[in-house]
Amino acid sequence: MVVGSILFIYLSNNDTSTSPQIVITKGKIAQLTAQFIKTRQREPSKEELKALIDNQIKENLAFTHGVNMGLLEDDSIIKRRIQQKIEFMLNDSIASIEPTPKELQEYLNKHKKRYTIAPIYSFRHIYINPDNHQDIESFITKLKSKDLDNLYGELGDSMIIESQFKDITTAQIARLLGDKFAKTLDTLPLHSWQSSIKSGYGEHLVIIDKKTPSHIATIKEIDRVLRRDFRVDAQKRVLEEFYKELESQYIIKVEESK
Repeated sequence: MVVGSILFIYLSNNDTSTSPQIVITKGKIAQLTAQFIKTRQREPSKEELKALIDNQIKENLAFTHGVNMGLLEDDSIIKRRIQQKIEFMLNDSIASIEPTPKELQEYLNKHKKRYTIAPIYSFRHIYINPDNHQDIESFITKLKSKDLDNLYGELGDSMIIESQFKDITTAQIARLLGDKFAKTLDTLPLHSWQSSIKSGYGEHLVIIDKKTPSHIATIKEIDRVLRRDFRVDAQKRVLEEFYKELESQYIIKVEESK
């Protein structure tokens, strides 16, 4: 009764000539119904639907009244939730946009560095463990006297990494044999066994069978990734413009902390 009296006095003192409306739209009712069906796996009865609508009315009333009372002013959780909801709505509106081929090409041209495909190699190698040989140079000379093209898999020292790789990127090579090895491949000629190529394991004899030079990707090569990145950047741009426009409508003051 005491709480009711306080609320009555508060509401009476804050009465306005034009009462604000609480509208439960058809869309909201459809949403409530869909949520009920998803949870209960059946349609709500008339009584259940009325209860859902009544609860929504109470929720809207409480929220609106809470805003008028200033209860949201210091509630960072609610503020953050509203911010997230607004940003979600903006992002969702962009997510369905399909960029035109011209827009994709312009986006690709603007971000060439991002979509440059590194060289791709097919190569064979023979591993030489420096701990197993006192004179590595003479061992390499002995190896070169053999039929390397056909015996490469049987020569040299054993290691866990395969002796032949096909269509492997420099990033993959770096993970397997180290950055130094991957960078050295860029300097080697094709179809010729080269010696003393160093890796994190030791030294190698290497022959490059095929090399696809680095190049800027085409839309066809990265269509799915390009469309995703286009939308992500578009969402960021829309949010920046949205907040910039909002800021222009307010006088923003940041007080000194000391």
